[in-house]
Amino acid sequence: MESINLLETLSIALVGQSFAQELLDLLVKSTVIVGLTYTIAQIFRSKLSNNGTHLLWLTCLFCVAFLPLAGATISTLTSSFVGQSAFNIITVQAGIAEPTQASAVNSNLIIIAVYMMVTIGFLTRLLLSAIGLRRISKSARLISTGTIAEQLVQASGQLGITRTVVLKLSDRISSPMSFGALQPVVILPSASASWSASTLEDVLLHELSHIKRLDWPSILFCHLLSSLFWINPLVWFAKERVNEAAEKACDSAVLTHGKDGINYAEDLLRFARLKRGNQEPVLAQLMFEESGLSIRIRNILDGNLTRKINKAFMSTMIAYAALSIVTFSNINVFGASDDEPDQEYLPITAIAPQYPTRAASQGIEGWALVSFTVTEDGSVDESSLLVLDAEPAEIFDRSSLRAAARFTFQPRISGGIAIPVPGVQYL
Repeated sequence: MESINLLETLSIALVGQSFAQELLDLLVKSTVIVGLTYTIAQIFRSKLSNNGTHLLWLTCLFCVAFLPLAGATISTLTSSFVGQSAFNIITVQAGIAEPTQASAVNSNLIIIAVYMMVTIGFLTRLLLSAIGLRRISKSARLISTGTIAEQLVQASGQLGITRTVVLKLSDRISSPMSFGALQPVVILPSASASWSASTLEDVLLHELSHIKRLDWPSILFCHLLSSLFWINPLVWFAKERVNEAAEKACDSAVLTHGKDGINYAEDLLRFARLKRGNQEPVLAQLMFEESGLSIRIRNILDGNLTRKINKAFMSTMIAYAALSIVTFSNINVFGASDDEPDQEYLPITAIAPQYPTRAASQGIEGWALVSFTVTEDGSVDESSLLVLDAEPAEIFDRSSLRAAARFTFQPRISGGIAIPVPGVQYL
């Protein structure tokens, strides 16, 4: 009983607040999608490769992003083919009084303003990060010749990368980073000039793996989505899983090319501890990131090599995305009722009858009981006016009928349709 009352209270509170309804609707749906993805990842964690885990979480966030963009369109298409409209879990009635409507509009505007302010804050943070990344890139020294440049060409050949990759050195960073899609860039800290050839090869293989996998565009998408839909912490959780799986996949790619796992893990741990004082941009993918480092090292030492994603798994992910989007597009957590709420007729204007001159001059008092029909528009059907009883007879009949003919009512609504009400009596 308490849960039913809670749903009723919530549906009343959301009357007229369309933005809050849509926001809560997406919040619930995205929570279910992330929860379902987490369950799948846990059940099949021993069978999923790092590449598979990355694609699974990326598919999850794609579903979350796609729902508000095309949810209504898919729902309309589904209803036209199947003949079944979207299912509403909680129905919010649309019929409300004017003062309530004005209050709801004000509340809706406040919710929109607060949501947009926080969203703009997160987007500004990303913009500042992009500006910082650009400044680091512009101030870095271009490396086109020498041992490091030769190792870059060799590592690109090992991974089958045909795009031109720009290599730079910078004093402003302490962790290798890569970014860019059409013209990818790898920036190494200036201290890398003193690294051993083996360490440099590992680092370049790792960063070039990010470029080959197009990880930077995907992590940029994740940052934008979490900034736009900051209200759900599970979206941030999913973004971290995407980034974690991408790093593990690139670590495994290094091991795939014959590198020693123990030495590579020691290098990661050593450089992560030395990384101090520099604030690298959020939008860059950092190799020596302390967050999730223990998981990465365990993955390396376990020899969890990355595997290619086969066509069957790709088809499964496409089917999972399509099924999730179609299903949740046809379920509304908060939906407006298609039917107007039923209402009883209520008097709006009741005109007092004029006291007859003869009765006033003779001091006659009395009453008249009048019957009439209230029409669909709330007026009185004059042809239905009838005096049922009066005391004294015929003294007050005419003035009572004239007054009753000017009465107005709120019409009776049944099933969304106004209907006449015969036999209404008024004394």
